[in-house]
Amino acid sequence: MKLKVLLSMGFLLVLVASLTGKEKDQFFYPASTISDVMKKDAYAVCRKYRHEFELIDYGKAIEKVHLVVTVLEENGDHFGQLVLPYDNSKKIKSISGRIYDAAGISDDKLKNSAIQDVNYTSSGQMYDDLRLKLADFKIKVYPYTIEYQYEIEHDGLIGYPDWQPIEDYRLSVEKSSFHVSYPENLEIRVREVNIPSGCRTEKNETGTHFDEWKLDSIAAWRSEPMSPPLYTQTSRVIIAPTNFTYDSSDGKMTSWNELGKWVSGLNNGRDQLPLPRQAEIRNLTGEIKDTTLAVNALYQYMQKRTRYVGIQLGLGGFQPFPAETVDRLGYGDCKALSNYMKSLLNCVGIPSLYVLAGAGPNLGITMPDFPTINQNNHAILCVPSRNDTIWLECTSQDQPGGYLGTFVAGRKVMLITPEGGKLTVTPLLTSKQNLQFRAADVQIDPDGAMKATVKTRYSGYQYDNVSSLFDESKEDQEKELLESIGIPGLVLNSFGYEVKKDKIPEAIESLTMTSAKYATKTGTRLFIPMNMLNQRKSNPARVDSRKMPVEQKYSFHDKDSIVFQLPKGYQVETIPRDKTITTEYGDYTSKMTVQNDLAIYVREVKINPGFWPKENYKEVVEFYSNIVSNDKAKLVLKEQVQ
Repeated sequence: MKLKVLLSMGFLLVLVASLTGKEKDQFFYPASTISDVMKKDAYAVCRKYRHEFELIDYGKAIEKVHLVVTVLEENGDHFGQLVLPYDNSKKIKSISGRIYDAAGISDDKLKNSAIQDVNYTSSGQMYDDLRLKLADFKIKVYPYTIEYQYEIEHDGLIGYPDWQPIEDYRLSVEKSSFHVSYPENLEIRVREVNIPSGCRTEKNETGTHFDEWKLDSIAAWRSEPMSPPLYTQTSRVIIAPTNFTYDSSDGKMTSWNELGKWVSGLNNGRDQLPLPRQAEIRNLTGEIKDTTLAVNALYQYMQKRTRYVGIQLGLGGFQPFPAETVDRLGYGDCKALSNYMKSLLNCVGIPSLYVLAGAGPNLGITMPDFPTINQNNHAILCVPSRNDTIWLECTSQDQPGGYLGTFVAGRKVMLITPEGGKLTVTPLLTSKQNLQFRAADVQIDPDGAMKATVKTRYSGYQYDNVSSLFDESKEDQEKELLESIGIPGLVLNSFGYEVKKDKIPEAIESLTMTSAKYATKTGTRLFIPMNMLNQRKSNPARVDSRKMPVEQKYSFHDKDSIVFQLPKGYQVETIPRDKTITTEYGDYTSKMTVQNDLAIYVREVKINPGFWPKENYKEVVEFYSNIVSNDKAKLVLKEQVQ
């Protein structure tokens, strides 16, 4: 062992001696200095992150970032890539970079040829004024370290950068800091989330205010089942303007009402349609007296005439295209299509409100006392009513009128009124509305084959379980059904759907099917699975030392009623026990009754929405494990001896 150490030391001395005097000092961020705590659960380690934000005026600022990341394995390669969006108001002044090997010796500098400059083209995007600078070293010998430095100049600002040391799972952080400076005559707002005490320092020098936050030695987080978004649990600092200047437009963000006034001003005058189109719309709805029917008719008209195309034009994507432009081109983004639908309703005197909302991973307005533009990433439309307010998702060409789905459901949003922004909440469907009710008649043959007739009603959010099939070919529908049902040897003899498009949509699925291998015959016994079409086969993974709370966002109610016609020549030997599970997370019941040659199986599951501490996760896993176990129940028949 001593000999190996001496040989290693001798090799190192020879290596150092072979370098020039300048190169001897070029050992930066060796991977060997990363502690085991930082490596645990990590694909990459942020060695250093320094973010400087200098606000010069309400519309002008300079950002400087110094980032060093050691990538430990292939799964962490994306942490070593640099992606910088920019547009007419955001200029990238400089980018430099360097890559180091495991020992910390510089391998190469970032060359200009390695920096791509491309159009930003997200899903559905057709054109925009937003571009990207992309940088990535191609050397992938693990571990390796990437160092980047860049500077950005802002000329127009509606939002300031956030600081979130842990931005993704599997990344640990050795050192991270955020430095903010601004003239004392300007005002900014600051919100700290999950920030430990003592991390912030403040000072004033010659008319400038300085804020600094520092966090060190943050271990990596692993993704955990049934958990809220990572950013809600980790440390964050959000800074936001009080006044702002963006693309020659001034606004205030001291309240949602003031921000809404700015948005209302952007939209003003953009809801006009050509006179021939107005006449067409009035003729279309002239005989319709019911407001809801008129809204649905115009919504379907809009869906047939337009399609969604993401666009980043006009005040950086905050201002919709005029309705006349959408009418002429036949496409638009969420802002433009919502504004267009508003214009159609205007033609027949139905008032509506443009709405800014959080959608998908954006949870919407989670800080109602701290307005920021980034708490919204989507636009929809609201048709107010005392008794039956209608919400319209205008980017979908097939979604039922008044139905939002889970994309924006149950979120705090901002209505844009002439008086300013007003907060409200989009509707969230309950378990009584999110149904999957199934009835089946099944004939079991003595050899284990089966014939079945099945009818299933999907409603509410469970409508989405099958709605994607409606526009597919029969061949693709059949393929997906066979995969989802998963019965060995299954043959679909017929299938079809009856669809009711409403604010709580509904679809009736009808199937007739056969399988030569449904029940298992072993000797004189026949084993018949009871849960034919809705068997839960897995439960949430067990997690040691869980960090995250537990969240179930949506509730639903499943009920399966299956009548089995038992084969002649067999008698019942074993009946599965009835099971009832009642918890705060949900309820489960299964019951089997046998009457002559009929076996009737009824299974119900109700899942409750909720948010629970991490300590409850074991109970949640146990609840679902019990369902998995009971869903495997089989009726055992024994062949009668003649």
